[in-house]
This record gives sequence, C-alpha cells and structure tokens, in this order.
Amino acid sequence: MTYPLTVKVTQWEMRPHPQVPGRGDAINFGYRSTKTEPLPDTMVELAVCAVDSAKIVLLCSSIIVHDTPGDPWVEEGDSWIGAGSEMDLSATAGVVLLPDQLRGGLHPPDDPKDGDGYVPPLVPAPGDRLRLA
Repeated sequence: MTYPLTVKVTQWEMRPHPQVPGRGDAINFGYRSTKTEPLPDTMVELAVCAVDSAKIVLLCSSIIVHDTPGDPWVEEGDSWIGAGSEMDLSATAGVVLLPDQLRGGLHPPDDPKDGDGYVPPLVPAPGDRLRLA
C-alpha cells in the first residue's frame, strides 16, 4: 500500500545524548513528515539508518508517524540513533530514511485474520550496503 505521506531527514549531527553523555557520541536527526491527505487507520514505521560514505549501514533505528484528527499536514520531529549503544558512529556520512513501511499491522504476519498478506521488510543490519538513488 502506498500512503499519502513523505518523510525526509532535515538535518543531523553527532553529539553526546543528554541522558547518557558518558557513552560517547550518538546521532541526533531532525525529520519532516508531510501528508497530502489523512492516513488510513494505521501507524507508519520507517527505518532510519546512519551510513558511511560507501552507503554501508552503521546502525539503524526506526521512527513512527501517527495520524490522528487535528494533526498538522506538515509535522517536524527529531530522534536519536545510537544513544546508549557502544557502536562507533564516527564514520557516519549521512542519515537516510528507508521508504518501506516496517509495521505490518495489528496482527502478526502469520495471523489469518490479518489477511492482507503484507510482510514488512527486514531492517538493514550493520555492514549491509544500501542502494540509494
């Protein structure tokens, strides 16, 4: 299913997370979601990955975009990758959002009541190479 939604990373920086500064640098990133019409009754979960200059994944996390009545059509937020982890993110050259929805719905993929046949993609693991257009 294609949703009437675009989400993009607006900025990112590497710095210590304020709640765990002793664990080293993490990546704080900002994002903007734009809806062209109300979303179906769902939450859209997207992968966000820190990548090096060769587009090799260093670490991935996810963000969730909700749609509730009264939400703005354009919404800005921020999140972190690697806060509290021991991962070395010093080679980060970019932060990318992946376009596929991760959340498969309210039921597990093998639940016959779900019935839509959608199986969410796997989140890339550290060391995977992304093909970016």
